[in-house]
Order: sequence, then C-alpha cells, then structure tokens
Amino acid sequence: MRHSFASTCAIRPAARGPRVSVLVAVVAALLTIIAGRTQAGVEDMGDDIGPSPVSLTDLLKLQSIKDVAIDPEGRFAVISIESFERDPNAEAPLSFGDYVIRRHLHRVDLEDLAVPPRQLTFGDRRDGSPRISPDGRMLAFVRSGEEGEDGGKGNEDDPARKSQVWTMPLEGGGEASSVTAFKHGASRPRWSPDGSRLVVETRFDLDALVNEDGPPSWPVSRPGRAMHPIPVKDEDRSFADPDGTPEQVAAWLEANAEESSPRVVDRIEFLGERGIEEKWRPRQVMLVQADGSADPIRLGRGIVDRADPVFSIDGRSVILVSSGGSLHPDEDFDSRLEIIDLESPEEVRTLFSQPGWWVGDPIPGEDGSLIAFVAQQTDEPSYRGRRIGLVPTQGGDPIWVTDGVQTSVQEHRWGPRAATVTFTAPQEGAVPLFTASPSMLEPISEHRVREGLPSQVHAFDIVKDVVVWNESSAGAPSRLWCERDGVERLVFDPNPWIAQRIVARPTEDWIERPDGTRLQYWILPPRELGADGKAPLILAIHGGPMAMWGPAESTMWLEWQLASARGYGVVYANPRGSGGYGEAFQRGNHQNWGPGPAGDCLAVLDEACGEPWVDTDRLVITGGSYGGYLTAWIVGHDHRFKAAVAQRGVYDLATFFGEGNAFRLVEWAFGGHPHDPRFTPLLDRSSPFRQAGGIETPLLILHGEKDLRTGTSQASMLYRALRVDGRPVELVLYPEADHDLSRTGDPVHRMDRLGRILEFFSRFASPEDLSGPEPSPAAKEARTRG
Repeated sequence: MRHSFASTCAIRPAARGPRVSVLVAVVAALLTIIAGRTQAGVEDMGDDIGPSPVSLTDLLKLQSIKDVAIDPEGRFAVISIESFERDPNAEAPLSFGDYVIRRHLHRVDLEDLAVPPRQLTFGDRRDGSPRISPDGRMLAFVRSGEEGEDGGKGNEDDPARKSQVWTMPLEGGGEASSVTAFKHGASRPRWSPDGSRLVVETRFDLDALVNEDGPPSWPVSRPGRAMHPIPVKDEDRSFADPDGTPEQVAAWLEANAEESSPRVVDRIEFLGERGIEEKWRPRQVMLVQADGSADPIRLGRGIVDRADPVFSIDGRSVILVSSGGSLHPDEDFDSRLEIIDLESPEEVRTLFSQPGWWVGDPIPGEDGSLIAFVAQQTDEPSYRGRRIGLVPTQGGDPIWVTDGVQTSVQEHRWGPRAATVTFTAPQEGAVPLFTASPSMLEPISEHRVREGLPSQVHAFDIVKDVVVWNESSAGAPSRLWCERDGVERLVFDPNPWIAQRIVARPTEDWIERPDGTRLQYWILPPRELGADGKAPLILAIHGGPMAMWGPAESTMWLEWQLASARGYGVVYANPRGSGGYGEAFQRGNHQNWGPGPAGDCLAVLDEACGEPWVDTDRLVITGGSYGGYLTAWIVGHDHRFKAAVAQRGVYDLATFFGEGNAFRLVEWAFGGHPHDPRFTPLLDRSSPFRQAGGIETPLLILHGEKDLRTGTSQASMLYRALRVDGRPVELVLYPEADHDLSRTGDPVHRMDRLGRILEFFSRFASPEDLSGPEPSPAAKEARTRG
C-alpha cells in the first residue's frame, strides 16, 4: 500500500480516474522500455496515454525560450528556442554526443494567438540575440560558428568557426546572410534608427591594437622588461634566431609566445571557462553597414576595453562602456560611460565616470534626453547590488531610481510611460518585473506570482504598451506571456507535453534563526509514499553563494520533479549569503561560508522533518558549486545523512585561489589571500578538505574535467583524502564538461548526472517501489497536506 500525494500536492492537467495509478505504473514501464529504444526518438514516448511521472528522458524534450524581441509596432515578437536534437546515427543505449543543443529563431504573432509560432532559422546551429530593425522589416541576430572551408578542423582562426552577426528579412522571404566576419567573432548587434547600420562587439588581438595605437599605458608586468613586447611582424621573422644575438634570441622567443607555444602568462585572469587564455583580447566596438557594403569602422582608440554599444536616438552618436587605461583591465574593476560622435569616430567623450563604480548596458530614452544604465560599487563585489541610474545625454550626475528596493538588477528596459524603467531582479524566491522612476518612492513589482507561488521572469522586451516575457513557474520551466493594455495572456508554451506529466507542487514557509535571521524555504513532496506512509528527503543547496532559488528555478525544475517522481521529497532554502533579500542578508556569510549557512540549511531541514511523511532515517544531501562546498562542509560536521553528493565544488580555498577562475571570491568573501598569515588559519578552518577527517557519510563527488571556474584538482584531493582513510567515497569525472555541465553540458551527460545522483541515494535511502496498485480508501484518508 502507498500513500498518494497526487490530489493535494500536484499541479494536475485533469482529475484522476479510479484506476489512474495502475495506468501510471503501466505508462512508467512503457517509458522505461521506450527509453532504451533510442532509435524510436524521444518524441514517441507515449504522451497521449495519460498523466505519468516525470522521467529521466524527459530532459531531452525540454525546450527553453532564451531571447525575446518585439517589433516596433507591437505586432509580433521574435524569440529564440533552445532544444536538443538527436544525431540520426545514434544507437542505443544513449551515449555522449548522441544529442546536441540547437537554438533557432521563431516569429510569434502577438495580435492573433491562434497563429502558431513560425520557425525562422533552421539547421545545425545556435541562433540568438535577435534584434528587429526600426521599420520591422529586418532581423539581426548572432549565429554560432559553423564549419569553415577546412571542414571545421585545424583552423582555429577561421572566422566562419566563430559566432558572427547575421541579418535576414522578416517580410517577403529571403535567406539570412552574414554581415560580420571578424577573426574572433561578433556579438550584441544594435540597429541605427534608420536601419542602415549596426554596432557590434568583437575582440581584437592585443598585438593588432598595439600596431595601430602603440603600447598600453599600464605598467609592464614581466619582470626585468623595460617595455611591453612589440609584435613580431611577418617580414621580421627571419630576424629571429635561437643562436643569434640577444635581440635575435628575444625575437625568436617572442615569436613562439605569439603562437602560444609556449604560453607566456603575464595577466592574473589567465583562466577561461574551459582553457588557458594567456592573451588578453580587448573588446572593441565596430560600426558596420547592415548590407555589408562598406568596411567596418572601429570606434574609439587606445588600448582599452569597449563594450555594450547602442545608438543615440538621433543616430549621430554611439553610447558605450569602457574600462582600462592606466591599469590592466584584469586589475581595473571600474568602468565608465562614454559617447562617440560618428563624425569623429576616434574621439571619445565621458558621460559618467566615478571611482569605485562599474557601469554597463546603457539604453537611451525615447526622447533622447536621458540614458538608463546599470551600475555597481566595486568595493564589495560579492555583496553590492546592481542599481539603475539615469544620466543626461550631455553628461552629469545620475539619478538612482532603484534604491527604494533591496535587490540587484538583472535586465532593464525603458518602460511604457515617460521616464519609467522596467527591470528584473531577484526578490524572496521570485524574479518579478519592477517599474521605477524618479517620481516613485520605491519600485513597484509585477508578475511575481503564478499559481500561488513565486515565479521568475527571464528574457523580456517592451514596446509601447506591450510587454512580452519568458517566465518559469512551479508548473512550467518556460512559457511566453504577453501583457497588452493591462490584459495578461499566455502566448506560447514550448513544452505542452508537461500537461501529460504529474507535476508536484511545493509549499512555502519561513523560519527565524536565534540571531534574528529570517529564512525562506520550500518543501516539494514525493509523488507517492511507501506502505508506512514515509519517504526519504533530499536537502538541496544552491551555489553562488549569492544565487537565489525559488520554486520557479528553471535550471532545477526537471531535477526536482524527477526526484519527486522517484519517491523523494526535496527541501531547499536560501541561506544567509543568498541574493534576493538585501545587501545585509547577502553579507551574512562574510568570513563565514561554513557554520552560518550550514546552520541555516540544517534548521530548515529540521522544520521539514516535522512533516509526518518524512523518514528521518533516510535523509540525503546534495549541492553544486558553493552548494558542493556546503554539502562537504555539512557532512564533515553532521552525521545524520545516509548519503551525500557534492557537485563541482570548492573544497580547499587555498587551492581554489590558485586554480579557479573565480579565485577573487576568496578575497571578496574572506578579506585576504591564502598566503597571508593573517588569513591562512581562517581559510584552513573554512575548507572542507581540511575537515575531511570528519566525513563519515557515503559521498559521491561529481566534477567536470574542464571545470576551470572552481578548478579540477580539489575533487581529486577530497576523494584521495577519504580513500586513504578508508571512507566510503566515489569520484565521477565528466570528460569535456565545464562548470555548467548541469545547465549547458552535453544532454546525455546531464541525464547521466541526474540518474547517477538518484542511483547513489537509492543505495542508502531507497524509496519503496512506486509501481503498486491504487491506494486503498484507508491510505487515501491518511494523505497528508502538501
């Protein structure tokens, strides 16, 4: 006998009949069989049979809306949809590379919702960042690299292998064509008001800028060098000689370094997401003709980083952001707002610059008198929120319009009313749309709740009185909504198959800790209970540590629903240090990554264990990134868990400082560096690796072999420390996977990760078999609240 949560704790497409549980069991069995027959394709998994539990292969069916752009008249929108495409040559069982990620553009009618979305781009590519021309006739977008003339092999400098800006007609038919062919690709296209030109971002080799503008003005970073290296020109390479004069030897060595063989590192941020990036390539802004009829023009001069370009309302100038100058951009966190008159494209005028501030994403208002931009103080990057400022086009002091709300701005647009700005920001588990203006005491939030629980707005756009946004909720990870004249409508659901799934619904609550800290948390119940009315419970912990979770967290939607379908409950919270609750709350984990947040998570777990269905002898724990750190920390100090899974974590802060590209978190969060004796004891006490002797819980460590955000050796360090002590531990490394394995990694690797976590938990805290008959009347009466 089982206890069912279906009627009280699920978002249901329809009422259940008396034999639905038996049918669900049959469907689950069929899904298992079909999942093994990958030749049949994911699309054929029996969606017309009736409501069934979420399955692991449902991951391959997920589609996500990533970008939104509205035409100037509000008639239609162009969105990008990310999906997974199966290799036609793939054979069972599923393996790495059998599915690839695709992203295509679609046109969505906003006036007649009966018109289905029309796909605009096709093929083996990823298209995104759509921008519609001012007359609504053309579309600019970014297309990922394709194979070049060499078939995509052996020529890394082929521009065809880089992301480039393309355009295509939206009316009258016609093919897409590339308008850029930059060596290092192009991104972020923005139209001129007359639609004849675009400004885009690209990257230049530093040597190319040095040849044009002379050496940088920041200090030489290579010891004993009196000046920055001068690029070796092709015609001078014959001068290079390993057995020649000192000058010839130096030229030979420099020529080798230019080829990255060997890699000569003279910058502090030399690690990318997947490999070494010893060469700093500054971003530059280019003016291009939309029809490709003229050579691109570089805007601005000097060895600085320039980005985020946008045309002024009259089209005569380009507004952008720059950083660097007297300091290397790796060392300079400040940036400034600039404007360039296109009649004099080499001359730059500063609109806003203030020491200790980073700025970005300028957008001119409709009448051109004000520019909205985001800004953040750089003295405490881990704790300071991003604000919106309005600055006059002629320059001056900004008006800060978002200070009335304790949050951090994500995206922003000018609102439908004069001098109003609309933006998204995390707040108490939700990501609402906020509206702010100089005349408002504090921003007003909208679209923060769906189905009674916090929802999250992602990509959005506004034109006149039309607002279109991609939203995730507890019931769906991605749906397109539109508001026109105050009327809200669902426009498009890219995942209609979810209506045929049993979707568990979480409950929300708050607790107050002894020090007065208030914590928000959610409990997702299991789909069914065992014969004893009990189920195991997963404590899930987010990363960041300044991230924020809520029931609408799209990156976790399927993971949590799969756990519920497999018979696990899930509890998750936002411990101190999380975003979405103000700077004071976010600063609550300063020099306190372990004890404080761990105490918060365990306090929430204690509350969840008050649910009558929770089996306190079958508790398990998992988390990724900082959540992996905290998982390892907790099981090193608390032994209530039957099993733990630490994912892509930081386990030794001194090693993290040396091998992670997010190494600055050590200084920002703890105030100093590992080699400073004032901070060494604190960092050692705060490192799970140093506390490995206390870990007794069976531990699974998951890590990507190319994860350079946290580094790759710490997972091995923790594994070896536990193995040599004879502790129960298992290490799983994913080839080619970086830190974003669970979000952007190979689809089959993502499936493997989810399946491996639940399989490991089942060894020590297995739910009972959920394939039994419909619960008896007595069991139905024993159903607990959801």
